[in-house]
Amino acid sequence: MRYLHYVRKLKKATLKKARLEVRRMESESRKKARAHRKNEARAYLEKKKHDRAEFRKQQQALEEEYRQDLERNRQKYHAEEAERKARIKKEKQFRRHRRKKLFRFYFKYCLKNILLSIKGLHPANIPLLIERIRDNRIHIKEFLIITTHSTLFFVAAYILVFAIMLFTSAISGVFFDYSSIVYYYEVLWIVKPEEWFGDSVKMIYSSGPIISSIIAVFATIIFSYIRTERGLGKLFIMWFFIHAYNAFFGSLLIGSLFGRGFGYAIIWSFISDTEKVIYSIISITALFLLGVFITRSFLISANSYYPKLKKRYQQFFIWAQVILPFILGNIFIGILMFPKMLWYDMTVALCLGIAILPVAVGYRFYPSLYFEEDQIRPRFLLRPIIFALAFLLIYRLVLEFGIKIG
Repeated sequence: MRYLHYVRKLKKATLKKARLEVRRMESESRKKARAHRKNEARAYLEKKKHDRAEFRKQQQALEEEYRQDLERNRQKYHAEEAERKARIKKEKQFRRHRRKKLFRFYFKYCLKNILLSIKGLHPANIPLLIERIRDNRIHIKEFLIITTHSTLFFVAAYILVFAIMLFTSAISGVFFDYSSIVYYYEVLWIVKPEEWFGDSVKMIYSSGPIISSIIAVFATIIFSYIRTERGLGKLFIMWFFIHAYNAFFGSLLIGSLFGRGFGYAIIWSFISDTEKVIYSIISITALFLLGVFITRSFLISANSYYPKLKKRYQQFFIWAQVILPFILGNIFIGILMFPKMLWYDMTVALCLGIAILPVAVGYRFYPSLYFEEDQIRPRFLLRPIIFALAFLLIYRLVLEFGIKIG
């Protein structure tokens, strides 16, 4: 037993000694590794310092070489700079001279056309003019029918979107205990200046454009199901979602640039000038792409008037369905809002021209379109015309006195 106890004790002592030896070796290895890392770090710092010193020396040498070269060739460089400036000045003078010549040419060309037109009004040419109108009276009548329908729907859709924005802003003010009166041209707030704060400004002035964009998405989905159907209802829905998209992106563009309307919400969100520029670029791009995507839809809308739309008649149809309604519609909107027309709202409305531009150009790349074989001709539809005029009249008469909310 004593021997076994001695062996056990000897074994424990040996194990303890071995553990101590292992710990000592691990400690020595860690110390060596730490010293090695320090040496490597010191060597790296020395190398970096040396490289920096070498780089400084090379930079100083290059600067000295540049100064010496500049001193040696100063006259040559001055002559080259003077020659470059003279060349730029000469190019500017040439461009200015070219612009003047082009302006004179265009002016003379336009003046010549005007004089020819005036000469064409000679009483002796009146029978020819009447005969020409008589020969093309069918096309003139069709052009007037299409333009009238599209212009009325353009204005009605704009007024509907504008009314939605006005009432949305007014209802948003109710959440902050603000009272307002909705007129046909704007929302009049019965609020003291000190009662406005950041959250109320952001919600009130951003709610209208945001709701318009949401409604535009739903209207686009609805239009995608009825795009190929006959009838003028789809034309109204198309103008409606186009105006609704423009109410968001156009307000974002004008608000970012001039700090009005939607711009108040952007200002109170403490957006930087760089982000405002980005918003403007996004808005222009979105409106341009909207015009690209709706070009074919405008051409397909010809199935409400014709069984087919040949390529040579597409220009005639786009002018009657899109371009003239945009021009005449904005004039009609200005008359409807007179005398309280606000330049901010009219500028936002004119931003739609960014979407109209690709339509006015892109139709040239589409082939002839063939619809149903039934023979139809354009004709005035009194019911939609009466409804559109009645809606505009009710809008102006009712909101002339205002509706108080809150």
